[in-house]
Amino acid sequence: MRALLLLTVALLCASGLYGQAEWPKPNWQKVEQVGCRRAGKGVSFPVGAFHVRLVRVPVPKISDARCLAYLVDRGGRQILLMEDWEISIYQGTGDDVFGDGRPSLILEGYSGGERRSYMYVIASLGERPVILPSIENEAPFFFFKDPASGEFRIMTSDGAFDYFEGLCHTCTPLPRVVLEVDLAGLRDVSSQFIDQYDSEIALAKAKIAEGDAGMFLEADFQDARRIVLEIVFAYLYSGREGQAWQTLDEMWPAGDRERIKKLILHTKAEGILSRLARIRPVSKPMPSHTPQVGSEERLP
Repeated sequence: MRALLLLTVALLCASGLYGQAEWPKPNWQKVEQVGCRRAGKGVSFPVGAFHVRLVRVPVPKISDARCLAYLVDRGGRQILLMEDWEISIYQGTGDDVFGDGRPSLILEGYSGGERRSYMYVIASLGERPVILPSIENEAPFFFFKDPASGEFRIMTSDGAFDYFEGLCHTCTPLPRVVLEVDLAGLRDVSSQFIDQYDSEIALAKAKIAEGDAGMFLEADFQDARRIVLEIVFAYLYSGREGQAWQTLDEMWPAGDRERIKKLILHTKAEGILSRLARIRPVSKPMPSHTPQVGSEERLP
């Protein structure tokens, strides 16, 4: 099968399918600009007319510390934006991510431990900051500028599918999601990236030899199962639901199709897209006074 895969990829390269309409490739070593825990001490980072202050606070009961992130104006007034095990000032900070002509702030929180989830706070730092409520996902965000529109987009994966169908963490095909952020909130724009999804589908199909797909229809063939899900997810999240279910009909054992379809829809309904309706901007004035330590104003 490996020889067939290499041959198929070579044919795709020759035909121009492979490498076309590729997804942006994040350099994860550079997307986190400053980290509270890694810095080991308080950090003050300028963004527009504000500073972001990261501090570590001991938690005696667990012999550890939590990170706090504050937005501080020129008068020293501050708002607590986030609290987590680790907080980083994230790639995209200082850029006009919202498209409103103002610098943006992007904070990433990481829970650590067994939970291992990511939390994001995104803000437009005008005279009166506009701050999105935090959004959580089991997979990280990557902010990139779309060459087609020239606007910033967020690429991530729907982390609700982690360990789906009993697959291991590293071999679960997480559905890719593309989001847009503006002053109305976050919205799904994955359907604008059909070409990228199609390249992904072509590469996934190239991994399954015709005989292997037949084996999967007769038995629980693990490698084929993972790849079929990858194809189904790409169709489903790019807005082509009919083709997603057609793929199941063609490549999934008949007696198990209804169950797997219901499980996919149930998992998707609990995933990141279900949280977007709750992400509406909060226009937050800075407090009229400088809060005392321990009484900082918080976001609602």
